[in-house]
Amino acid sequence: MKLTYWVANRLTDRRCYSIRKLTKKAVVEELKSHDKEDYGEPHKITVEYDSAFDLLNQCLQEGSINEGTD
Repeated sequence: MKLTYWVANRLTDRRCYSIRKLTKKAVVEELKSHDKEDYGEPHKITVEYDSAFDLLNQCLQEGSINEGTD
């Protein structure tokens, strides 16, 4: 299975405060209500996984799926 989403990484704080949405358009729209200097450019993340447990395991590993790019 494959999961694709878009993220604008938080540059001035922890990555857990990054903006994540299913579409680039939604990330760009959300960025309008934030200080753009605090966030990087939106980029696509694609994760291949075999099961819900595999996806969870990838999310919790060091480096995690948030580090990946397309």
